[in-house]
Amino acid sequence: MDMIWRPTRGSTILDTTTSRTNPRALAHQMGVRVRTAVTPPGWWGAYDHRHRLITLRPGLAPIQLECTLMHELGHAHYGHVGVTGKQEALANRWAAHRLIDFEMVLEAAAAEQASVAVAASLGVLPSVLQTYLQTLTKAQLQRVRTAALRRVA
Repeated sequence: MDMIWRPTRGSTILDTTTSRTNPRALAHQMGVRVRTAVTPPGWWGAYDHRHRLITLRPGLAPIQLECTLMHELGHAHYGHVGVTGKQEALANRWAAHRLIDFEMVLEAAAAEQASVAVAASLGVLPSVLQTYLQTLTKAQLQRVRTAALRRVA
């Protein structure tokens, strides 16, 4: 049985408890339907541009589901049709910058030692954190390192 997420009345784009973009509300705003159904083997999600439809694999953990949904919304944002490495990289970066806020990274780096723990505290997959960090400037990376060093000191 397919499950289609319907936005609730009064849903907002911003989750006020975390200041992170709410992917379900964003999907609604973008006019993209989201359902849970079988996906191709090894895929957690798929975007069908012709139908403006995202399909998510059943049984994903909450963090997997949120990160996958935001990634697929990246494909919707760019109007991707098909799958290429360049499209995947664009969708990854788009999702990372909507799921992670720089100030949150600084706080998490000051509190957590391992990057896996930082990702968990941010509520994202380690791969999403890695993608986000790869897009930072040298000055921003230095601020993250300084925050992490304060934890050690």
